[in-house]
Amino acid sequence: MAAACGGASALGALLLRGRLLRTSRNYSAGYSAGGRGKGALVQRGRTSQNDKYRRETATPRTEKMEVDQDWTSVYPVAAAFKPSCVPLPLRMGYPVKRGVPPVKEGNLELLKIPNFLHLTPVAIRKHCAALKDFCTEWPADVDNDEKCMQHFPIEVDTVDYISAGPSVRNPKARMVTLTKTEEWEKEKTEADMEEYIWENSASEKNALETLVRIRAGDRTEEVSRQELLASQKILAYRKSVVELKNEGETDKNLSEYKNSVRRLLNMSELQ
Repeated sequence: MAAACGGASALGALLLRGRLLRTSRNYSAGYSAGGRGKGALVQRGRTSQNDKYRRETATPRTEKMEVDQDWTSVYPVAAAFKPSCVPLPLRMGYPVKRGVPPVKEGNLELLKIPNFLHLTPVAIRKHCAALKDFCTEWPADVDNDEKCMQHFPIEVDTVDYISAGPSVRNPKARMVTLTKTEEWEKEKTEADMEEYIWENSASEKNALETLVRIRAGDRTEEVSRQELLASQKILAYRKSVVELKNEGETDKNLSEYKNSVRRLLNMSELQ
């Protein structure tokens, strides 16, 4: 009886040891799959914590496009090149090992250059059709530049920018200011302006005349109007006048205006 009990105890101990070893191997395999050092202990056959939140790669838009795809909805405005949206086998870049240029996916060279994917003939026709309601026929009598300036005194202001980005063109450079002066606007004075503008203002005229008289009295070499406008004295005076007119008479603006006037007149600044 004692021997039987001893044998049963030994068999039970072996079975228990076998279960513990199998359990230990399962947890070890799960630990290896989950990644070392991350504490991801999972049993065999279960999804690890990393795989649970891993997102599947979406199908590119090019594979879901119809043959009659409306391209203006893909590229409605100017945008960088997107390989998942352009159904063309484009390649660009230096061919490695006498091979072919790199494909479009992950190709930085295609991102650097500007594209005209938003200016297809269909897109241009849509733009023209949308603007047609706001346009009128061009007068037949206005057939030269002199008549255009007489009847349509329009000024166009553009700005050039230097910037670092995926495109050689700065988005702000696409903004153009179009100014047309009507007959009734000629009756407006500086006090009626919504915003004070320095160009062609009385302050600009007076500052130029003052500098010309000062330079004539000092018998200095004559300079052009553009050179005078680009001088530091005029630029500082212009800045102070614009801020004073548009922002109001604050202590800071009044102080800068006084100092700019004294510099313009070759007087020492106020302390």
